[in-house]
Amino acid sequence: MQTVLTAHYLDPTDRNWNATIDTLWQQAGAAQNSALLPPHFVKSTFPRMGGLVVAFYTGERLSGIGLLFPRAIINGTRHYTLRLHEIHERLTDADVQAALVKISAIIYRPSDGTTFAPAAPRPAGVWIGPPQAGDLDAIATLYRKIWGSQPYPPDLFSREFGPGTALVATVDGQLAGFLLGFLRFGCSPMDKNELAIESQVLAVDPAYRQHGLATRLKQEQARLALASGLHCIHWTVDPLQLPNAILNFNHLYAVAGQFVRGYYPVHNEQNLVTASRFGITWLPATLHGRQGLSDNRQRCQLNDLPNVAILNEGLRLRSVPPTPPLIAIAIPSDWTALQHRDLSLAMTWRDTTDALFETWIGWDRYVIYAVASDVSGHHYLIGRPAGSWIWEE
Repeated sequence: MQTVLTAHYLDPTDRNWNATIDTLWQQAGAAQNSALLPPHFVKSTFPRMGGLVVAFYTGERLSGIGLLFPRAIINGTRHYTLRLHEIHERLTDADVQAALVKISAIIYRPSDGTTFAPAAPRPAGVWIGPPQAGDLDAIATLYRKIWGSQPYPPDLFSREFGPGTALVATVDGQLAGFLLGFLRFGCSPMDKNELAIESQVLAVDPAYRQHGLATRLKQEQARLALASGLHCIHWTVDPLQLPNAILNFNHLYAVAGQFVRGYYPVHNEQNLVTASRFGITWLPATLHGRQGLSDNRQRCQLNDLPNVAILNEGLRLRSVPPTPPLIAIAIPSDWTALQHRDLSLAMTWRDTTDALFETWIGWDRYVIYAVASDVSGHHYLIGRPAGSWIWEE
């Protein structure tokens, strides 16, 4: 009698979630299997964007691991792309579909992702567009250069997989940056079942950062999203990384209405201490958000902000009124360098600011919308009460 293939959906709220993912990845040969996604992404962002992790068993034997990526919402029903990793032998599509039961999904294997933009020379100067197969090695090299860790599998950029965003930036024909995003279910707190973009990884080679490529890549991502009928783009960012804060708030006019302490269980060149994160929401169709599609950049000075309450001077907390019209939270000028120079001090900065963010930041409290500097050159994240100004179109 033939043993039936069964699907076991994993619960990200289980206290053993991280350990379970690590075990599955080991069983799938993580050390040698470059087709697996980075486990920190699967543990943290993937379930938050509506993704599901499923383990397939033939009897008691693990036969495959599946990641159900959001793909579409049709008549209120969620549809997925199942990125399937088979452990021993190829599973039949019919058996996999039967095991999924009520989940609507197309089956995709990493080896399916072979089609990219047609090979063609790029023009001189700055160019942004879809990746070609010849870009894949340079993308992986740039990822390792910046984070010093496992890159995302190259097939995620393919047409067969169908990512939410797949873009590269070239300067005089040389790859200078890339942007990879997925589709997600839910984005803004106003519509938790909308189809949106999870902008997962953005990298720009330090040699080309004078060209504003990060802003250009994000702007192109937003234009493509809007053209597809998607109105919300979400990503996570370290709240203490000043360059990212300037990009997100002063250039793109995104807002941070969510904070998660210890978001990523990962350590790399950018994260030597606990990887806390803001949830960033960009609404490029709104009055506020669409300013990020132009070159209209905010340049804020702290002394120009009326009645702003400064919550901290470095590591020293200040006493402030309970509901000020604006808040300012000081952050380090170079968070990465501080982590490498003085790990103990960096940990104190993280603990101090984490406590402030947990107290003040939320969709029912204050949202961060700008970065300001004072006359001494210190930098502050500026927040204002959440309200209709965020959503007005």
